Amino acid sequence: MTEQHKNTTSASADGGSSDEIDLRDLFALLVDEWRWIAAITLAVFFVAAVYAFTTTPVFRTNALVQVEEKDTGIGGIEELSSMLSGETPTEAEIEIIKSRSVLTKAIEQRDLNIDIEPSRFPLIGGMIARRYEGEGAAHAWLGFDSHAWGGERVQIDRLDVDRGLEGESLTLIAGSADTYTLLDPEGELLLAGVVGEAASGNGMEMFVAELVAHEGVGFTVTRQDTLDTLDGLRERLSVAERGKKTGILELALEGEDRAEIARTLDTITNIYLRQNVERKSAEAAKTLEFLNEQMPELRAELNVAEGALNRFRVEKGSVDLSLETQALLEQFAEVEKQLSELELTRVERAQRFTAEHPAMQAMNQQRAELEQLRAQLEQQIRELPQAEQDALRLMRDVRVANELYTLLLNRAQELKVVQAGTVGNVRIIDTAFVPRVPVKPKKALVLALGLVLGGMLGVFAVFLRQALTSGIRDPKILEQHFGLPVYAIVPRSDAELHIEKTAYDALRLIALQDPNDPAVESLRSLRTSLEFLLRESNNNVLTIGGPAPGVGKSFICSNLAALMAQAGRRVLVVDADMRRGHLHRKFQVPRAPGLSQVIAGEVAMEDAITTGAISNLDFMASGQLPPNPAELLVSRSFETMLEALKARYDLVLLDAPPVLAASEAVTLARLAGLNLLVVRSGEQNRREVELAVDRLTQAGAAPKGFVFNGLMLGSRRYAYAGYRYYRYEQAV
Repeated sequence: MTEQHKNTTSASADGGSSDEIDLRDLFALLVDEWRWIAAITLAVFFVAAVYAFTTTPVFRTNALVQVEEKDTGIGGIEELSSMLSGETPTEAEIEIIKSRSVLTKAIEQRDLNIDIEPSRFPLIGGMIARRYEGEGAAHAWLGFDSHAWGGERVQIDRLDVDRGLEGESLTLIAGSADTYTLLDPEGELLLAGVVGEAASGNGMEMFVAELVAHEGVGFTVTRQDTLDTLDGLRERLSVAERGKKTGILELALEGEDRAEIARTLDTITNIYLRQNVERKSAEAAKTLEFLNEQMPELRAELNVAEGALNRFRVEKGSVDLSLETQALLEQFAEVEKQLSELELTRVERAQRFTAEHPAMQAMNQQRAELEQLRAQLEQQIRELPQAEQDALRLMRDVRVANELYTLLLNRAQELKVVQAGTVGNVRIIDTAFVPRVPVKPKKALVLALGLVLGGMLGVFAVFLRQALTSGIRDPKILEQHFGLPVYAIVPRSDAELHIEKTAYDALRLIALQDPNDPAVESLRSLRTSLEFLLRESNNNVLTIGGPAPGVGKSFICSNLAALMAQAGRRVLVVDADMRRGHLHRKFQVPRAPGLSQVIAGEVAMEDAITTGAISNLDFMASGQLPPNPAELLVSRSFETMLEALKARYDLVLLDAPPVLAASEAVTLARLAGLNLLVVRSGEQNRREVELAVDRLTQAGAAPKGFVFNGLMLGSRRYAYAGYRYYRYEQAV
C-alpha cells in the first residue's frame, strides 16, 4: 500500500466515532448543497409571499348576547335539570341561533344568496383594488378596462331566476348612463336594465339599486340556492359561551366584506332577539289562558274555605294553636305553595318540552318529593287532638287557597307584560363592529412558515437526492469492494472551473494557474506514488481511463503530466480518444494534425507533436476524428509509433476513451505498463466500476488502482468523511 493510501486511510480512521462522523457527514452535505437548500427555500418563501399578499383578506366581527335564566321559584329545579340533561340553557340557545328559522330570515333580509364578484385582473388585481382609497371607481391599468381596479360597488336588492340558473355564474356589465346588461354563462343576453328600476325578461326579475363602475367593467353575479347559502353562513358563523355558565354568548362572523359581515351579524342578533320575545310572548299567552281558567275555581275554593273557617269559629269559638301546630301549619302551606308553583312551571315548559325531557323529569322528581313531604305533614296532623286537627285543616285550606290565588294573580300580571311582546330573557350587550385588521391571512406568520417550510423542504430534498443517488461517494468503498488501492483523492476544484471559463490564451492547467489548489496537492501525491509504480512496470506508458464519460480523466491526465514535467521528467501526453477527445483545448492547440493522421501515415510523428509550451512537456492531439478509431489502434503502425515514443520520453501518458463506451480503451490498456481508473465522486455506481474493472482484467490489463476525483469538500478545512486537505501556501 502506498504512502498516500495509508494517509487517507488513517485520516479516515482518526475521524472519531461513527456517530460523530455521521453528524459531520450530514452537516458537510448540507453545506455542500446549500444552493439547493437556498433555491428551494426562496421558491417556497416566494409562494408564501404571493399567497400572503394576493389572497383576499378575511375579517372577523363579533357581538355579545346575554341569556338570562328565568327564576322558576322552585329551588333546585334548574340545577337538577342541568345535571340530568348534561346541557346548559345556553347550549339550547346556541342551537336556536344557528337554526334555519333564524339564519334563513337573515339571508332573506340581507340578500346573502346573491353573490357579486367584480372581474379582477389575475393575481394582482385584487391586491391593487384593496389598496385603492380614492372616490368613485379607479381608472383601468394598462388599458384593461373590462376589469375592476378598485372602488366599484353593486347593490342588487332583488334577483329572481329560473331554477336552472340557480348557482350559475351570470355576468353583469356596466353600461353608460346608469345602464347595465346581464349575460348568461354562454354570453347570451338575458336582460338589460337601468339602475333604480326593476328589470324583467327571460323568466327572471332584477332590481339594481346601485352601480358604481366604469363602462365595460364586468361583475360575476350568482343567485345561490338558499340551503347552500345557509350552509355557507353556518360555516362562517360561530357561537360560544364566554366562560362557564355565564349566560354570555359570543357570536362571531367571518367574511371578506368587513362592512357586510357587521351588518349581517347585527341582523342575526336582532332576528334572534325578536324570535325570543315572540316565543316568550306565545308561551305567556298559553300560560295566561291556563291561569284565567284556574283563578275562578281558586277564588271559589277560597270563599268556601273562608266560610267554613268562620262557621267553625262561631260554633267552637276561638281555638288556640300551640307553637308546634303553628309551625306545622306554616310548613304545610309552604309545601302546597311549592306544589302550585311547580305545576305552573310544568304547564309553561310542557309547551316546549316532551314528557321525556330532562327538565320535565326533574320537575316530576321534585313533585314526588314534595308530595312525600306533604304526606308526612298530614300524618303529623292526624296525631293532634281532634279540635286542633279541625281548626288546623280549616286554617290550612284558607291559607293555601289565599296564597295560591295571590300567586296566580301575580303571575298573570307578569304574563300580561310578557305577552305584550316587549320582554324576553335575551338582551344584546354589544353589537357588531366593522373590523379594521383581517384575521386571515396572517402575513407575518405565513411568511415565517414559508421560510421554515422552505428550509425543511430544501433539507429534505437534499437528503432525498442523496438517498436516490447511487454513485460512490466514499473512496473507501472502492478499496473494500475491489481490493485495489486509491492512489489519489482529488477534491473538486472551483478554480478549475474558473480557469476553463477565463483562460482563453493561456494553458488551461490548474497545476500552472493555481499550484496551491488542494486538487494539485493531491495530484502531487499521485506523482510520488507513480515514481515507485513505474519502476515496477514493464514499460513507461501510463493509461488513464474511466468507466464512463465525464469522470475527469483528461483533467487528471493533463495536470499530472504538467507536474511530472516540473519534476524533471520528459513527458508526452497523447489524446488517444479519437471519438470525442478534447484535450487539445487545454493546451491551446488545434485538433489536427494528431494521432489519427500519424497512424494513417498522413502526417509524420514529429509534425503531430506540439512542444515548447511547458518545459519537458509535449502534446499530441487526437487528430481528425476517424470513422474507425478501434481499427487504427490495433494496427501495426500504432505499436511502432508507441515504441518510438517510449524510447524518446520518460513517461507517455495516454488519455484513453471510456472503458464501457469504447472498445479501444482495452487495446490501449494492454499496451501500457500501468493502468489507472478514474472514478468521479457520486457519478459512478459500484456496478459500473465493477464492469470496467472486469473488462480490463479479462483483457489482461487489470488496473493498478483508482484515482477518486471530484470529492465534495467543506468550505474552510476541505474535510469530508474523514478526508482532510489544507492550504499550505508559501509565506509572502
